[in-house]
Amino acid sequence: RRLQEARADPYGAEQAILYDIGCLGHFVGDGSQPLHTTINYNGWVKTENPEKFSRQRGIHSRFETEFVHNNLQARDVAPLIPTARVLDAPFQDFLLYLRTTHAQVAQVYRFDKRGGFDGHGSAASRSFTAERLAAGATMLRDMIYTAWLDSARTKPDSGGS
Repeated sequence: RRLQEARADPYGAEQAILYDIGCLGHFVGDGSQPLHTTINYNGWVKTENPEKFSRQRGIHSRFETEFVHNNLQARDVAPLIPTARVLDAPFQDFLLYLRTTHAQVAQVYRFDKRGGFDGHGSAASRSFTAERLAAGATMLRDMIYTAWLDSARTKPDSGGS
């Protein structure tokens, strides 16, 4: 914004922003996938396994790649994305987002145990997956929206925020 006000070329700054958004998008998107938040990311590895979840490798790809590719489209996710909101405390909000995602690990394994990621799965496993994708899209959008609004309030000599 300052470069545009000064009638300077913003290209370099815009490219840096796009790069940073790409990196942020990768991590925020990964954060919506429960298996990205656990040691049990591709088969249950913890000794304690009270629900007897599968220890076989492959759940990660079956869930996030094959199942999503074969069963979900943007039109399944878009209605689940709420109106943009400004994050009060972006870092704390992101930690809560990750904790919420992590709380879903057992549910992923329960779906897997019932064949929920095989073929078309079930209505419940498709809905769950669409909700996780929407959570990622929502968090990323809200982080970018918050940063954009904050950038208008930040003064060059204020030390930023």
